[in-house]
Amino acid sequence: MALVKTSLKLFGGDTVVVRCSGRCHIHLMSDSTHAKDTQTDILSVQDRDNAWLTVPYTGVWNVLIDAHSQSLEHSISYIAA
Repeated sequence: MALVKTSLKLFGGDTVVVRCSGRCHIHLMSDSTHAKDTQTDILSVQDRDNAWLTVPYTGVWNVLIDAHSQSLEHSISYIAA
């Protein structure tokens, strides 16, 4: 199983675009270490090869890709609001 994690500083309204070579679970999580409170917000899609996730507010966001394949090809980008 392959895991990919990255952190991005994003603004509210930005859209994170994730593409994978196979089906995987894609999660976008607020980074509670940079937030004012300790609650973590999570947006996710299951068993997909791509996702377009819109960030609800400005902050540091972690992108986690959980794939069933060991040879995962992926891209992570964002579109500014």
